[in-house]
Amino acid sequence: MKRDWTEEFKWFHAHPEIGFEEYRTTERIREILKEEGIEELRFPLKTGAVAVIRGEREGNNRLLRADIDALPIKEESNLPYASVHEGVMHACGHDVHLTTALMVADFLNRNKKKVKGNVSILFQPGEEVFNGAASVIKTGITKGIDEFYAFHTDPSSEVGEIGIAAGGVTSSVDRFQITVNGKGSHAALPHEGINPIRALTEIASWLSSDCDHAIDAFTPHVITVARLSAGTTWNVIPSSGELEGTVRTLDENVREKIKNETEKAVRAFELLYDVQISLIWTKGPHVSFNDEGLVKKALSVSKRLGVKTKAPGNLMIGDDFGDYAAEDEKSKGLYIKIGSGKGETYHHPKFYADPKTIYAAAEFMGELLME
Repeated sequence: MKRDWTEEFKWFHAHPEIGFEEYRTTERIREILKEEGIEELRFPLKTGAVAVIRGEREGNNRLLRADIDALPIKEESNLPYASVHEGVMHACGHDVHLTTALMVADFLNRNKKKVKGNVSILFQPGEEVFNGAASVIKTGITKGIDEFYAFHTDPSSEVGEIGIAAGGVTSSVDRFQITVNGKGSHAALPHEGINPIRALTEIASWLSSDCDHAIDAFTPHVITVARLSAGTTWNVIPSSGELEGTVRTLDENVREKIKNETEKAVRAFELLYDVQISLIWTKGPHVSFNDEGLVKKALSVSKRLGVKTKAPGNLMIGDDFGDYAAEDEKSKGLYIKIGSGKGETYHHPKFYADPKTIYAAAEFMGELLME
């Protein structure tokens, strides 16, 4: 009996699970793979899975990544198949990704005689917490892969429209945490203390102005201070305060320059305000770079299928897919956007992906991976 993929999609949407807790999601993925007779490889992580289609024609080794985790968001979509898990929602389209990947695996498995080389289908846990790819890479399951593929829903485009371009298409993601230690005192006696708020606000201002000015204005980058916290009441100078934020770039050299400039500035502010400053810089995913050759191949497939294409929007949003090709300079990557119907943006409680997206995406990705 032919599988109702729309119903499978609705089930995944209704049963979201956050990163590295996708136990029932993984169980259902593996059930479907078994029922469809698709070979599954041993996967050493507690959640996630990987299938393989061994093509009968000569070719290289390719991998399609589909992330499977959801977000800690209370759903407000009012869909009849809305999340049954309070406070957890598929608000980024990962339910589309994983259902599409299952459809692609089924399609390729039924057409092994036409498939060139081996195609692995990776159902990756923990993308939203930004160490899912790193955890997968550590298992060794991605060794020997020549080409990595992924796609993402696009709520700014009509269903099936392809967003594609060569070069950097998702940003690197770094997090900075800065703690300033001064000396507390009565607010009426500032000379008896060392107010950390002075240094904190100057650092925040420097990050959004002077540091930004050190980078070529035509080079995409974002430096955002997202939280600043100090003190507990109006008449007490606190002994410490902290701020944190994020840096996004499409160039690894720019990424490193911003980090170095920030480290130098922190040392200068320590001397200027006679405080102690701690800087914690946490590096997240790499930039996802689209190989020009793979872009040309995808455009050729889109033309053959009559699919509309456009350049993707310049959103400085990260995705740990960039880590895969970055691990081996010989491998190539391709990350594209596929329209899921215009609506609320990612991570919104009313985010909606049209179920028809899975069919458009599966047809395109299936044909692309058949090449």
